[in-house]
Amino acid sequence: MSFYVAAYDTEAVYPWWEKGERSHRENGFSYTPERIDEFLAGVRSVAEAHLQREAPASFFLVAKLLKLAGPELRSILDHPLFDIQCHTFTHPDLIGLDEDEAALRYELVDAKKLIEDTFGRPVIGLTAPGGYTHGLTGYPRILEFMWEAGYRYLRSVGTGPNRTMPAPLNQPFWYTQDTFPNLLEIPSHAWHDNILTGQPGVVRWPPALPWGYPGEMPDNAQGVYEAYAPGIDYCSEHDMLYYMPIFHPWSIYRIDKQAGQIALLLDHARQKMDMASCIHIYQHILDNRALAAEELVLD
Repeated sequence: MSFYVAAYDTEAVYPWWEKGERSHRENGFSYTPERIDEFLAGVRSVAEAHLQREAPASFFLVAKLLKLAGPELRSILDHPLFDIQCHTFTHPDLIGLDEDEAALRYELVDAKKLIEDTFGRPVIGLTAPGGYTHGLTGYPRILEFMWEAGYRYLRSVGTGPNRTMPAPLNQPFWYTQDTFPNLLEIPSHAWHDNILTGQPGVVRWPPALPWGYPGEMPDNAQGVYEAYAPGIDYCSEHDMLYYMPIFHPWSIYRIDKQAGQIALLLDHARQKMDMASCIHIYQHILDNRALAAEELVLD
């Protein structure tokens, strides 16, 4: 049985559609009170879709948001169904910080500690902002920071060739070739939903996914669901270990205030796959090491 892994890159609103909005922006993200309320509404709608179905999920938090809305986030996400992990402190390009020890410590170590202190849980997973074609292979300094901080798995493979969209169906691997044989990469799959629904990005042609691309850009929950749903059928029919599409609560909420696309995907996935969070799939692979390759193998 394959797994459907629900994982959410939980970051501030990136209002790419409002070019004139500049106040309280950092790396393109907006931190105005109104945008923080919108961000929280998105997280709440996704969490509610999972709670209604008793379906587990992982939320990878940008730690900066805990300084602005920590109590609110804890009230939404502090539930046994939810796995709480890290998405750095401010959402930078991690590879761009490879030579900056202080910045790496802030983004990887300080962020992890703040999330752990807020939720009272250990954090062992990290999602690299944006995602890379080859993950963090070839960046032992970053991997060493992660390992020493207590990270044991990451999602850093999240794009196609040359950082194009969508991400192929890459499967997990250990960072053995980078001398971290017990650090696991769990690649993400398919579209970044913000790119799928309009945010500028480079899309690969010919299609990188075996089920092709939508005929037009989705602008509602049904359309987003239809773009991702073939992955459930494909991974299940081909006995792949898991399927983990890439979603952001703020982008989900922009398309559907009730996170209807998530509800549809969860209902579909439950019919064909086991439901899992990232911590579940990490533990499953840890118990069966051979489920992951010893080095990067691209789909």
